[in-house]
Formats: sequence, structure tokens, C-alpha cells
Amino acid sequence: MNKKTRFSQGKTKQKRLIRAMKIFLLFAFLTVGSCFASETYSQEASFSINYNNKTVKEVINEIENSSEFIFFYLDKSIDLNRKVSINVENKKIDTILDQLFSGTENNYSISDRQIIISKKEAPVNTETNQKDTRTISGTIRDNMGPVTGANILVKGTTNGTITDLDGKFTLENVPANAILQVSYIGYLPQEIEINNRTLFNIVLEEDNQALDEVVVVGYGTVRKADLAGSVSVLDSKSFKDQPIKQVSDALQGRVSGVQVQNSGVPGGTVKIRVRGSGSINRSNDPLYVIDGIVRESGLTGLNPEDIQSMQILKDASSTAIYGSRGANGVVLITTKTGKANTRQVMFDAQIGVGTVAKRYDTLNPYEFATLYNTYRANTFSSDQLSAFQNGTAGTDWQDEIYKTGITQDYKLTFSGGSDKIQYLVSGNYVGQEGVVIENSNKRYQARANITSQVLDWLHVTADVNASHNVRKSGDFNAGKGNIINVAMNYSPVLGILNENGTYTRDPYSALTQNNPVGILREQVGETLNDIVNARIDLKFDILPGLTFTTSNGVDYNDQKGYSFSTKKVTNSNNGMGNSDAYRMTLQTTNNLTYQNKWGDHALTATAVYEATQSEYRYMALNGTGLLTESVGWWNVNMASSRTSDNSYSKWALMSGVGRVMYNYKDRYMLTGTIRADGSSKFFDDKWGWFPSIAAAWSLNNEDFMENQNIFQDLKIRASYGLIGSQAINPYATLGLMSKAMYAFGGSSQYTGYWVGTTVATPNLSWETTHQFDLGVDFSVLNHRLNISFDYFDKRTKDGLLQRSIPNYDGGGSYWVNAAEVSNRGIDFSINATIFDTPDFSWSSTFNGTYLKNEVKDLGGLDFVSGISPAAGMIPTDGVTRVEVGQPIGAFYGYKWTGLDAEGKDSFEDINNDNIIDSSDRSFIGKSTPDFTLGWNNTLRWKNWDLNMFFTGSFGADRLNLVRFTGTAMTGDFAFITLREYLNNNYDVKGASARYPSVSVTGNDYQSASASTKFLESANYFRLDNLSLSYNLPKKVAKFADLRFTFSCQNLFTITSYKGMDPAGISFVDPNNGSVDVNDGIDLGAYPLTRSYTFGVRLNF
Repeated sequence: MNKKTRFSQGKTKQKRLIRAMKIFLLFAFLTVGSCFASETYSQEASFSINYNNKTVKEVINEIENSSEFIFFYLDKSIDLNRKVSINVENKKIDTILDQLFSGTENNYSISDRQIIISKKEAPVNTETNQKDTRTISGTIRDNMGPVTGANILVKGTTNGTITDLDGKFTLENVPANAILQVSYIGYLPQEIEINNRTLFNIVLEEDNQALDEVVVVGYGTVRKADLAGSVSVLDSKSFKDQPIKQVSDALQGRVSGVQVQNSGVPGGTVKIRVRGSGSINRSNDPLYVIDGIVRESGLTGLNPEDIQSMQILKDASSTAIYGSRGANGVVLITTKTGKANTRQVMFDAQIGVGTVAKRYDTLNPYEFATLYNTYRANTFSSDQLSAFQNGTAGTDWQDEIYKTGITQDYKLTFSGGSDKIQYLVSGNYVGQEGVVIENSNKRYQARANITSQVLDWLHVTADVNASHNVRKSGDFNAGKGNIINVAMNYSPVLGILNENGTYTRDPYSALTQNNPVGILREQVGETLNDIVNARIDLKFDILPGLTFTTSNGVDYNDQKGYSFSTKKVTNSNNGMGNSDAYRMTLQTTNNLTYQNKWGDHALTATAVYEATQSEYRYMALNGTGLLTESVGWWNVNMASSRTSDNSYSKWALMSGVGRVMYNYKDRYMLTGTIRADGSSKFFDDKWGWFPSIAAAWSLNNEDFMENQNIFQDLKIRASYGLIGSQAINPYATLGLMSKAMYAFGGSSQYTGYWVGTTVATPNLSWETTHQFDLGVDFSVLNHRLNISFDYFDKRTKDGLLQRSIPNYDGGGSYWVNAAEVSNRGIDFSINATIFDTPDFSWSSTFNGTYLKNEVKDLGGLDFVSGISPAAGMIPTDGVTRVEVGQPIGAFYGYKWTGLDAEGKDSFEDINNDNIIDSSDRSFIGKSTPDFTLGWNNTLRWKNWDLNMFFTGSFGADRLNLVRFTGTAMTGDFAFITLREYLNNNYDVKGASARYPSVSVTGNDYQSASASTKFLESANYFRLDNLSLSYNLPKKVAKFADLRFTFSCQNLFTITSYKGMDPAGISFVDPNNGSVDVNDGIDLGAYPLTRSYTFGVRLNF
């Protein structure tokens, strides 16, 4: 049955979907609400009405508008145009209905606020059978689980009911030979013969003509069946039982073509890449759009519970509509809103503990001291060795810096509304203690959304989201000073404190003498981030099929940083630093959309005008020589030496967009898009044009496919288009000058004249990405197996490169459009329903991406070097290089061939000149994986749900410099601290060993650090999440939906990588954290955290 649904051509399928969602939520509310009431609404509500010569339809509408009743009926079963007159005073609803349907062929049944109207039919039962009645019960479900609010009616009677929240029903006085009529919005109706049975397990099948999945695309929506582009959809159900603390966690491994890297630090760095990296020197981050508003602040400050769905736009057809900002893919997020005629409260609480999943195997104090004595005899006495051996002296630094981290996550949501106005208010608190001491992140977030049908032709939405984030963290990205690397190399024979209470300093290490515990305790650093996102939308229904929507939003981000370093740890002057970075982005989007369907044709045309303005301000104050530590970072005036820095930028973007989507007979789909962007960032070439075209062919709707029973759906897609990137400094095309300096004595002095530091490049233009996509979607086995497959070829041309001018020619640098990068590959997703029975089901989704990244052109340059993340440790021009024919982030170094006869590291002599120098370096590996996967399995047995989520990556390498510093012993590197050295050095195994002798002299450690000796495979396969959930039966928790969940993250990882985490981020380019040239260098990745979380979710 349907609520006033016409199965005629006059109603669109999209309206049916919206109506279906409303009805589903209404059923849920009515079922929960009835648990509180001692009497039903229908027994309490009274009416006084006076209707004269009104149609049945008008009477039904007025009853619904003036009460909480809702009617369900099929149009063909009732005469809506029949005129009636009713005059009653203070009467119950059944009295009104008796008059309304008196003398007709209709019956009605009332279940609290539901009124079901049906057509009378000749009784099926004989007199004998009417005496043979029984009580029946059962469960109704679909391929996703129990169905709430499904209608069950004994045919030819008014005896009926609906299913509860668990999909269960009970019906009394049912004749033995009766027929059950089962119906629900969006599913095919069924008639089931009783045949003396009392227990029923009924599975509903989707009616694709009544319910079409709608996909959000840029500036609109489209039926999934009509989609010609490559768009992946991830709804909130996909991660509902997993302890997601930030939105990026939900994307990891769940979407084909998307790679997510997480530093592991609470509130720390996240990298998201869609179909590879196309830019060498500029950002490869995707564009984030939340409810139509571009978010410069990314996903920070967004509550995962507020997300309704995420759409990842991957091909040119879907991303070209965002023009100059769509080259790296687009992540569209649709947030939840209140639903009409419902009232709901949701509370979710999670608490978890986290431990370090993997540690380095380090030398204990006795092993360290014994080994050191072979290097420098008699450094440690026999008494000291005895103390180390019996455990009365020395320190395990991993024990000291690691701890059990506690995580708390609380979410509260109120939502509901009437036909005219809906609301949703939510709040979220997340408190994360990291597994490293003095390391935490706290987020306070609140959101309010109100939608209102102000007039018949005007719909208004107002939304505001605010968050306050406080992150306290050590430095996990600072080259060789990374705190994990420091701790791994700090001598275990030392304690934390000296006898006088000061922190110890390491006399056996040249890497750093600073105490790792002291650094974490005393080197205080905090980052405060305030984000506010607000928008107001006005939608005008101008004519049937013609709407105009104006959306106006703001993205505000204020990030403050505070740091303080004490001489108690650094053995230098106290220092402090304050910084404040502020960004505000304003956007207005004005969208005119026309939709029409006539005969076999359907057309949607969209025209958009959009304007964006962004302003950025930065200021920093630093001071050293503070006489007292008590002032901390608050009084820079007390510093003996002070420095300051500030910057300002502002840019604007003006855009025009046009898109046409055409559908013929649901067989042939064509989409054409063009966007023009005018950017203030460019000087001469301010305007860029970004067109795309896509076509799709649904073969399953062809006549020649009518008699086949293999494919339920079969669609071929193809698209091509241009997308751009304007990810440059707003003033990159302008020349910059600075005061010239000269050295005088021990200081620098101004010369009195200015020199150019950046050369003006007025012809600088957009990076442009040309993308071709060919895809196929099909369903078999009665929709139990659904597969989507895409081949893509994505080429970024006119890529931005920075070139330097020699000092003899004046010095400075400038930008040019010269690079070309290719990303080719395939991505696919498989969704399967493996088992589907009333009591047990197993569904599985698998996605994979194969990607080949290759640099095609560098505009005449031989190569572009990465930066050196550790001065003195690896070559000054880095260990990564960009060169034609290689991927971005390729490792460039020496091929280690073992130890020579003298026990020294030896390397392949590439040019055969008997000298090992920089000319013997070659490409030895890459940081980009060839293949990534995600595999999600959900098993349901009655009220229990088990979810297993796996991720994997294959083909990438990582340079493990923590192993290097822990096994090297001269120059700028610590003495030996890793146990793997003990039985695998030249003194023990001779030339077949991996490591030189402790007494070796003249070993080339710097070449070893940049060689295959420490380059490891980063392949891994991981059980990312295992969760077990239990829904408390309604007969127990009568007042609400109650769900308990226990989950474990990072339960196991299969990998040969010897570091902390093969998938983690360790080193981030300090000049631009969004570039990928220096990926894959492990200078002490934050330890992988294995967490155990218990959660309770309450809905009422």
C-alpha cells in the first residue's frame, strides 16, 4: 500500500522515493512512540468538523493536516473525487470514517496513527473455515535485514497489522485457508496462502519501478540508473558499527580508486588521493564539498554521525562540473536532516582502550653496555654491567614513552518535525589519548539544521556546524628529530632523571642528546582549531519542473599554535612560539534546474552561477632566552631575542556552469557539462574552460535482452573531459622582492637595495587534467551479485614546476607550466549477497584499484629532487627523485650488494669507474602502491551482527631510516640500539653479515642510508576492524532501540615490513604537506594502535 501514491505517469519516481523515506521514518516513530502510551492515539483523539460537499481527497488531506493521522491506500481502490458532507462534534476518528466510507466498497483499519483504506472483496472463507482460525506470526525482511512498517492484511478483510522495528508481526483470528497480502513502499506486493501454517519468513523483493536509488552529483541529483559517470557511493550504514573518530577513517579501504593514509596521531595528518597524484609540486588533495558548499578546511570538525552519504566523483564527467578545483577528484558529503512527522532521539556512547600494536626489538641495557665495551673498552665497569643485567639500572625507552590510551566518543542527536518544518540538532565530544605520553586530541562539535516549507513554492534550509579542537602532540614529522626515532636511539643504559632531578642527556649518541621523555613532558605544544561552517539555502519552485536554488555559505577556520621548549631538556635557552592562522571563505551558488519527461524522453538541464572569495592571514611570534619558565608561551616581551613573521593573501573565483542530462527509453543516457572559471590567481590567462561529455547504454532495457535471465542490470559507460587545478599561491604570477643583505662581522646588515626573489610569470596558467573513463556495471543472480568496473586514463598537462635562476644571473625562482603526469589503471567494486535466509545472512563487498603513475614530461629538466629530511643522514639532494618514465615519489639511491672483505658496506658500481659516488645512484623503488584493496563482510544471525573489514596494499616500498639509525654507529648516528644487529654483524658472521663491525672505520654510512639495504617492501594485508553487535529484542527494551557493539581495530597485519606501520605517514614535507614527492620515508612513524572499543547506541 502507498500513501496517496499514483502509479500513473503523473508522479515521478524521485517523489516516490522521498515519500517512501518519510513513511519509513514515520513507521519507526509510531512503533517507538506506542511503547510509551497507555492508550493509542486513535483512542484519545477527538474531532469537531463540518465538511460540506467536499471530495474524499480533500477530507483526507484536512484530517492529515489537522492531526497526526496518516492514510495509506492505492488510488485504484478508492474514489477520491466522490463528494461527501460530514458534520460531527467531538467524535473519534472511527465515527468520521464510518460516515466517509458509508455505502462504498471500502473498508478501513486503524493502527494508532495509521489508517489503511482497502477495497472490499468477496470473503474467501467458508463458514467452516471461519471457525478454523489461528494466530500467525513471522518476520519480513529484505536483502539488508528486517523491514519495519511492512503491511500485512488478510485478503478480503480489515484484519491487518504492520511489522515492528525487528521486522516481526503477529496476527490473530486468521482463517486456515486465508490469503495474506504483504506490501511495502518500493517492494513488489505479495500474496501468500496460509495453508494451515502459523509461522512465516517473508523476503521482499525491490520494485525497481517504484524505488530508484538517487545519487548526489555536483549541483543536483540523478537516478543511479541514469548515471553516465564514475561515482562511488558510501552511505553511513557502511561504517555504523565501527569506531570512526574522523570522516577520513570511513573512506579508508571502502571506495575503489581512493587511497587514504593516516599518520595515526590523534587529530593528525591525513592524505586522501583519488586515482593517483597528478601534480609534482602542488597539492593532490581532493575537493571537499559538504551540502553544496566547498570546504577549504577539509573534513576537520565534521561529526561522522551527521553524515547521510558520501559520493566520490572520480571521472571527468562528474568532476568537470567543479572545473579548476576538480582535477584531484571530489568528495561530496550529504548530511542528515530531520524528517517530517517524526520525533527521534539518538544517543551513542563509545569508550575504548588502545595499545601499541608493534614495537621495535631493542637492546636491553646489559646488551648495549657489553657491545659498547667492545667498541670502547672499559666504558662500563663490571658493577655497572651487573646492575644492567639484574635490571636495577637502565631504561626501556619504549616502555617510558608508550602507554595505554583511552578514547571516549559521545554523540547525541535530536531530530523530527512536521510536514512544514523539520529540525536536527546534534552534538559530539571525542577525547583521544594517544598511545604516546603527553599526546591527545579533544574535539567539541555541534550542529543545527532546520528545513522549512515556508510557502508552497519556497523551501528554506539553514545549517550551521561548529567545532573546537584541542590537540596536544609531540613532533612526529620532524626529520631525524622525530620523537619515535629519538626514543629508539637513546641509550638504554641511562635513566630518565639525574640524581639532581635534571633530565639525562645521552653521551653515547651524536643523533640527539635530548631525553625523549623530557621532550614529551617539557616541550609543550598545543594546537587549537576553531571551525564554523554555515549556509542558508532558498529553493523556489517557479513552474512545474523548474526550480531555482540559491545557496550562500561561509567556511571559517582559525588555528592557533603554542609551543614552549625548556632548557631543562635542550641544554639551551628557554624558547616559546605563538602563531595564528585565519582563513575565511565565502561562497554563493545560484542554481537554475529544469526537469521534464515526455513520452520516452527525459531531460534535466542545469545552469549555475557561482562566486567564491577566500582570505588568509597568518602571524607568528617567537622568542628565546626567557629567564623564567613560568611565563611559558604567554610573554614574548621577556625573551632576549624575538622574531616575527606574518603573511596575507586573498583570492576570488567566478564561475559559470552548464549541464544537460538526457535519457531516452531508460536505454541511452547522455551527459554534457561545461564550466568556465575566472581566477584572480592568474595574471593574463584568468579564464579556464572545462568541458566533459559522457554516454551510457543500458543493455538490459533493450528488446533483444528481454528473454535472457542472466543479467538483471547491464550498463556500459564512457566519458571524457578536462578538469583543472589552480592550487598555487594567489600571487605566484607576480614578481617578489626582498632587501639584500651582506655579512659584516658576525651579523648580517641591509645593503639598502632590493633584489628579486621570485620572477613574474604573467603567462602562468592552469594545470589541466585530461581524463578518459570506460566502465561497465552489471547485476546477476537476481541482484545478489553486483559488479562495477572502470578503466581510466588520467593525464595532467601543463603541470606546475618551480625553476631557479642562478645566483650569477640575479638568483630567485619562478613557476612554469611544463610537467605532464599520467595515472592509468582500473578500479572495481563487487557487492555480493552470499547467504540470505530469515535467520542468517552474509553480504560481502570487495573493491580494488590498480594504478600506474608515470611522469611523462618535465619541460626539459633532467629531474626534480626531493628534499633531504635528515641533514647529514642521507644525501643533501634527498633520496627521492622525479624523472621522466618514473612515478612521483620514486626512490633514487644505491644498490647495496652486501659487505666487502673488510666488513664495509658495498654498492653496485653502475658506471664501472671503480668509484662509488652520486653517479652510481639509480631508481631502486617507489612509494606508490600498484594495487590497493578493501574487503568488508557482514554476517547476521538473528539479533547478532558480525562485521570484518580488511584492507591491503601491494607494490609500494618504504625507506626505514629508524633501522638505519639503530644499526649505524658513526658520524651523525647513534650507537647500536636494535637487537637485530647482535647476531648479524661482521664480527659474528663475517662478510655474509648484514652489518659492519662495531670497530670498523671509514664505512660509507650516508650511502647505506640511501640504499636498498634499508628499503623494504610495504606490502600488507590487515584486519582493519572486527565488530560484533547485538540488538536487544523489543520485548526486552520496549521503550527504545538498543544496540551493543564491541569492536577491535588493527587486530592483525600480515607484512614483512619491520617498521611500526607499513601504511603510516612518517615524514611530511614542511614546505607543502600536500605534495607526494617525499612519501615513503620512515623516520619514526607513529606506532600503529590496536584498540578495543565498547559502544552502546540508543534510539527512541
